[in-house]
Amino acid sequence: MPHRLRVLLSAYACEPNKGSEPEVGWQWALQMARFHDVTVLTRRNNRLEIEKELEVLRGKVPLPTFLYHDEEPVFLLMKARFRAVKSYYVLWQKSAHELVAQLHKVKPFHLLHHVTFAGYRYPTVIWDQGVPCVWGPIGGIESIPMRLLPWTHPTSLIHESLRNIHNSLQSLPFNILPKRAHQSTTVLASTHEMQQILSHLGTDAKLVPTIGLHLESSPAPRKERKPGPMRLLFVGNIITLKGVDLALQALKKSNTDATFTLVGDGNFLTAARRLAEKLGLQARVEFRGRLPRAEVLRLYSDFDVFIFPSLHDTGGYAVIEAMSAGLPVICLDCGGPAVAVQANCGRRIPLGSRAKVIEHLASAICDYNQNRNLFIEHGDEALKSVSERYGWGRKGEQMNEIYQETVASVKAPRQTRNVFQTAWKFFSIKQFLLSTSILFMLGVLGFLSVSALKNKAELIVTKSLPRLSYAGAANANLSQAFNRTLLLLTTEDADKIAEFQRDIETFSEITTKCLEGYKNSVDSDFDKRNFERLLHKREAYILVRNQVVELVGKNQKKEATILCKKSLLPAYLDYKEAGDVLLDYNMQEGRSRGETIMDVCTYTQLFVAVFLVGVFIMGFMIGLFR
Repeated sequence: MPHRLRVLLSAYACEPNKGSEPEVGWQWALQMARFHDVTVLTRRNNRLEIEKELEVLRGKVPLPTFLYHDEEPVFLLMKARFRAVKSYYVLWQKSAHELVAQLHKVKPFHLLHHVTFAGYRYPTVIWDQGVPCVWGPIGGIESIPMRLLPWTHPTSLIHESLRNIHNSLQSLPFNILPKRAHQSTTVLASTHEMQQILSHLGTDAKLVPTIGLHLESSPAPRKERKPGPMRLLFVGNIITLKGVDLALQALKKSNTDATFTLVGDGNFLTAARRLAEKLGLQARVEFRGRLPRAEVLRLYSDFDVFIFPSLHDTGGYAVIEAMSAGLPVICLDCGGPAVAVQANCGRRIPLGSRAKVIEHLASAICDYNQNRNLFIEHGDEALKSVSERYGWGRKGEQMNEIYQETVASVKAPRQTRNVFQTAWKFFSIKQFLLSTSILFMLGVLGFLSVSALKNKAELIVTKSLPRLSYAGAANANLSQAFNRTLLLLTTEDADKIAEFQRDIETFSEITTKCLEGYKNSVDSDFDKRNFERLLHKREAYILVRNQVVELVGKNQKKEATILCKKSLLPAYLDYKEAGDVLLDYNMQEGRSRGETIMDVCTYTQLFVAVFLVGVFIMGFMIGLFR
């Protein structure tokens, strides 16, 4: 009988009843605690909800131990303020790596397992600890084919193009993905694409979907379907990668009277509404927005077919939820949905040109519309398949087997193909020289861009910001000193008069220091002329102000008031105008330099994107005619 192992589970995202990756981390923790002594390393931010759920489950099922870890408050603040989740995650993994090493010295672990985040791009705590480790299930290598990129949605186009480029670079034989795979005792892939790339790189990964369901809590599938038009359903974020535009165009091309309901929200929602109107489908397409999870689960049984043409989706929770409700699924043959939708559970549409994909989606809609019995037949197969392969209980048993195999494989090291033996599949000498040239050109572009950015940023830091600070402080102290001068004319209290006189002297001294600081940072003739004009106006103002203060000191308030109205106020306005001119000049200068930085960033980003898309097109043509 397999013995219980001491397991460290790395689950940055781990929270019950949250859905998505937090739910994945939580469920793997519970499942593996059935078989082993599991310590879960996660964030302190998750503690409250975890402890609540542990109290509910205590005494009913074996529970893992949770270890909560976070970075210093300053990093948490930066993460929240700048939404730097990925940067914070990398820092978290680095410090957590040291923590795990210390724990392992005190009481050694038999196995380390990383579950969330489930992307291959980021480091984890499990490597280089001298312990057998399981990495995954991981995904994220899935990319949108060039023919299906969102060419009509520029923001998404740039994002998806850069993501494709990043995937291509990271998965080269000498880059980060093969290195991380070979640091792991066992690698689990959540999609066929991830498994195939790893295989090409010399690592035999097991295919294990990262998501699962508690089938007992799924809504009971309804066997009888309502008469009338076929009802199609989509649930998910309405963004370009989900292929909502493909589904709408396929519905139009199908020439059926089917209706289509979309549940979700996203940056493509407005464009999707416009597309539905353009296609004349507004009477048959309904956008319901984002709904509570419980309501969504009840909703599945009101529909006939689930359509989910996502272009790269590592998981696809909505797909297996729909299958558990007895709905057949129409999806593209890629990513997590392609793993879930087995034969006779729906229709997997092969990737191709946009026109071909739309044609095949339309054909699938027609098939179900013409043969309503397929609703039941394929829905039953979908329910059976998801029950056998996606129930969390069964997945826990499967992972336990992987744990035992991983620990045993340490005695007989895992056999992998040498990455150098597979490198010839990717490179020829010409390709290597071409790649080197391209990288050199990008490096030169990056160097020149960074140099330009550095120069402008240096001017802002060393010139614009100090001058703005000095000019602003000088203006503020000028106003304060003038206010105190006016107060001298309105009070009879000798102590107050003395206090106001001291304040005037203090504000004047601060103004003098600010102007001296400003003088040291003047860098143009125009700025120098403005500054000299300011000094001239200040001298005239101080001369009159001193006369007013002197008259107040002699208790000649009436004469002081007359002098204030006749000479001091005009001198003050001239002085302040000169100060405002100085401040406005520096604000415009700083804004101009900031806009230059933004222009350099934007043009560099666009140039790199266009350049690399051109490289990929050229590479495709070379490969096609080679």
